Amino acid sequence: MRGKRKPALATQLDLAVTSPDADVARLKAQVRESARNEPGVYLMRGAHGEVLYVGKSTQVRTRLLSYFRLPWPEHRHARLLRETTRIEWEAHPSEFAALLREVRLIRAHLPRYNVRSARPLDKWWVITIAKGPAPRLRIQRASAAARSRDIAQMVGPFASRRPLQDALRVLNDALGLRDCTDRVPMHMRDVAGLFDDMHPAMQRTPGCHRFETRRCLGPCVGAPSEYEYRAQLVRAKAVLEGRDDTPQQQLVREMAVASAALSYERAGWLRDRLTALQELEGQLGRVRQALTRPSFVYAVPGRDADDRLYLVRHGRVMAEARCSDPGAVNAMQAIEARPVQPPTGAMVDQLDELLLVESWFRGRNGDGALVADTVVGALEQLAAHVRTLQQP
Repeated sequence: MRGKRKPALATQLDLAVTSPDADVARLKAQVRESARNEPGVYLMRGAHGEVLYVGKSTQVRTRLLSYFRLPWPEHRHARLLRETTRIEWEAHPSEFAALLREVRLIRAHLPRYNVRSARPLDKWWVITIAKGPAPRLRIQRASAAARSRDIAQMVGPFASRRPLQDALRVLNDALGLRDCTDRVPMHMRDVAGLFDDMHPAMQRTPGCHRFETRRCLGPCVGAPSEYEYRAQLVRAKAVLEGRDDTPQQQLVREMAVASAALSYERAGWLRDRLTALQELEGQLGRVRQALTRPSFVYAVPGRDADDRLYLVRHGRVMAEARCSDPGAVNAMQAIEARPVQPPTGAMVDQLDELLLVESWFRGRNGDGALVADTVVGALEQLAAHVRTLQQP
């Protein structure tokens, strides 16, 4: 047994004393020898196999070699190389395919060296509604929401947090929803009524002034029943989904009353609250427009004739197929034929793909895209594109 343990110990010591410069030189030699200039993604892994960074390039070899020319220790990517023990890369037939793969890898690993510009979810904010007896509307980074397990619904994405804070404060006040932290215990009247005699601690005082000023239903003191609170939560969801504008109409009526009473200061305060809700509705309208856009099929000519089809539905990639694979194309047609209800909010696990598709077709990369309503139409467009390229 002792003889078997010595080699393992020697290996560990050998790894421990390896020079960072020697590791960098070894990685550089591997990239020079094996990597090719083609579209693809690459992963940099640490000593324990963890993914430190995910990147994408249309010329993978050139991009990887550029890391080895960066000044150390000033540049963060030069410091990244000193932590990297293995670099992996994979080729893809097009830039769009590489972008889609990059987004999915970043979503899966959330590498710490991918800053916000390269981690799409870190740049955006969402409104979330959690599970529990008295859920609250909460503003979170999209990346944090994607990792959470207690979210029942998410609405977004939004580029800025501040307008959301103002709008949700108005919405909470209008509907009586709580805005306190999750550390505050909730006691609905349904439960509190059963145990008041046995538990004097249930006779509570409000944790904030909102209950006293009638801007919160008071679930912290057991004032509403669970049904009463959830009814208001349903109304909040309807507002966020564009199906209810009652809070805005109420503010308009209160503004008219204040103006008629010459209470201009209050009228101005109400106007600011109405503006906050209107700005939120404008942002929500843009989100809903992206989510409910019609389905289409995107055909992408690929390197080495590896052409691909992407079924995009409600702003997200629902299926992918190689044009040379009849089985995959038939499977995509089957998915295409299924009726799908438009979503009312962004899906946590595909929000980053929604952002990718939006930016791709909005920017220069979407110009001249081979897009059709059906798989057959996309294949016809692709065939016509190939014939055009073959013409002298």
